[in-house]
Amino acid sequence: MNFWEAIVLIVIVTSVAKVFQAGLYSRSGRARRVTIDDKGKQTIIEHADRDAETEIQNQRLKSEVAELRERIKVLERIATEDRKARDLADEIESLRR
Repeated sequence: MNFWEAIVLIVIVTSVAKVFQAGLYSRSGRARRVTIDDKGKQTIIEHADRDAETEIQNQRLKSEVAELRERIKVLERIATEDRKARDLADEIESLRR
């Protein structure tokens, strides 16, 4: 085997290994992203299952929406009740505490 045959063999083996590795990552459910910065440095970022992250974010957003709805109810009740300005200011202060 001469020098150039060895180079071609190394390239083929490396390519097959990369394809095999990509197949393993896709079957395991892990996402993989390669980023290259301005200096040419490669960074491989592996992500766990995205469904779990999405579910956590959905639960957080649902609880935030519920809190905001409760705040809107309080503001609507304050705005629609017919009271004096002082009573309104006292209630706003009590809600801040």
